[in-house]
Amino acid sequence: MEFLRSLIKRISKHPIVSVLGAFFMIGLFFAAHIVIERNNGLLTDPIKKGTVLESVYGIGTVTAARSYSLKPGVTQTLRDLYVSEGDQVKKGAKLAAIDQINYTAPFDGVVNYLPFKVGENVFAQVPTLVLTDLKNRYMVVTLVQQGALRVKPGQRAILSLDSMRKQKFEGVVKSVYTYNGNFLARIDVTALPAEVLPDMTADVAIVLQELKDVLVIPTTAYDNGHVWVKRPYGMTTSVPVTLGVIDDSTAQVVSGDIHEGEQLVIRKKVGQ
Repeated sequence: MEFLRSLIKRISKHPIVSVLGAFFMIGLFFAAHIVIERNNGLLTDPIKKGTVLESVYGIGTVTAARSYSLKPGVTQTLRDLYVSEGDQVKKGAKLAAIDQINYTAPFDGVVNYLPFKVGENVFAQVPTLVLTDLKNRYMVVTLVQQGALRVKPGQRAILSLDSMRKQKFEGVVKSVYTYNGNFLARIDVTALPAEVLPDMTADVAIVLQELKDVLVIPTTAYDNGHVWVKRPYGMTTSVPVTLGVIDDSTAQVVSGDIHEGEQLVIRKKVGQ
């Protein structure tokens, strides 16, 4: 402490030294501030090569491949019902009696619509009962025009349902078509769980190309044309990069002075 006091007294006797010391301390403060700011953020895992997918995205709706709607040809009376909504029935099981005709299930399925009660009149061409095959399902995906132009039969599709985010399901594009001004793709999916019902929705990525063994970075590390690289024994450095294919969370690096094993800093934005 005595040494420090003595040093301050000596500096105070020399104005020029005092001014230079003040400038030195200010410069040191700003340099430290810059270092802290540049290193302020989340450090990524070491950069490595991997696979990135170029995809077209859309919202898909689960659709039953087979559905049976019981519609009488003329107005008649519902004499009896042998099933309830939600019942699973086998092919050939009795469904309903309308006047003197008994109707049976044309395939295994689930009863999911019964709007009339026994004794009521059922009207011509109005569904009295709907039976749906829940084992045979596919996905209908709505696309924007630009995306629809790039989607072809045979391409792989990856599905993610809101309530099952940890699971990914795969399918194949069966066809691309238009209906009522909408651009649609049919995706055949073979491994949907039984609990996934018709009319449920999913996020769908249709894979256009798959690039393997390319340098990839998290998209969150990209900051207006550059990334911040944590250099060994040095300050975090801004490096211009050019990106190629951008996936959901990763991007291909086409050019830029970054290398495998280096780490990036995802800098905090103002206000975070």
